[in-house]
Amino acid sequence: MIKRIPQITNELEALRAKGLQRGDDTGFECLNALYSIKQGSYTIFLAAPGHGKSELEFELLINQSMKYGKRSLIYSPETGSVPEIVAELVHKYTYKPFYNKNGYGVGDKEYFEALNWIDHHFLIVDSDEQSYSMLELFEMVKTFEKENPGEKIDCIMAEPYNELKHDMKEYNGRQDLYIEDLFGEVRRFCKKNNKHVFISFHPAHQQKLDEHGIRYYPMPSAREAAGGQAALRKAMTWINMWRPPVGLVGENGPYKENEVIITIEKAKPKGVSVKGTCTLYFDWKRNRYYEDKDGTPFYAFHHEKGQSVLMPSEEFDIPF
Repeated sequence: MIKRIPQITNELEALRAKGLQRGDDTGFECLNALYSIKQGSYTIFLAAPGHGKSELEFELLINQSMKYGKRSLIYSPETGSVPEIVAELVHKYTYKPFYNKNGYGVGDKEYFEALNWIDHHFLIVDSDEQSYSMLELFEMVKTFEKENPGEKIDCIMAEPYNELKHDMKEYNGRQDLYIEDLFGEVRRFCKKNNKHVFISFHPAHQQKLDEHGIRYYPMPSAREAAGGQAALRKAMTWINMWRPPVGLVGENGPYKENEVIITIEKAKPKGVSVKGTCTLYFDWKRNRYYEDKDGTPFYAFHHEKGQSVLMPSEEFDIPF
């Protein structure tokens, strides 16, 4: 459809008045400087297995719910069954282990409070019996919103890409054409319905490096992803993640065991994100990420009050 200037005058005036609009904060000051979560767009993550991409996506969804009240649909077969995904969310929400072993897990009161909160903010797709395509997930969202007037799904976590169902018959096996068409559909769905989609890829081919006897794979780049060239062309924001191997020395000395390097390789639209790199750390006991400020761990949104984990946040009612 062709549109002329007189048809879009009001939209132009609104855009001119608002200027470039950031998305919503991630929860971490260092990541906020590079990236924000804009409704009507989508983010692609790339990392090798075990490098924390699913953990970061869960973290971002939890943070969006805590601060903005957003509801998310989760399709994450590699994370596990629906009960296992709920257990993951309980651990993250309470900062305490789900499994009540030796009295160190989450208590009953916090457990049931967490379940109520999760039930309100998360819908989880059961992938044990079958896989789903991206378009089928979109139909689930539309059906839920139609059957539940006034209730909205804001974010969709669909990962990893290879666990989605793909039908490439009409593309004659051309994965690149299929990917470009698929992400065109994702972009249109997000923009039309004001959603944000998180999708993740694994690297396809990487060369192993050897440095002082430490053999490791370096930070992956978008073009090393399975179908990476086509996906990169269609991506809005593209984020690479990497956990340096223990013993490797970087520019600022030896990497820490729980260090995760995050690089924004592609940043669109303007105002939402910029290219750059930051560092987060993963706390396996609390099952959450944090940023390091002069040796003090700051968990999600604690930078807003200058509070560390030792000072509970009343604003977001985060239990410690």
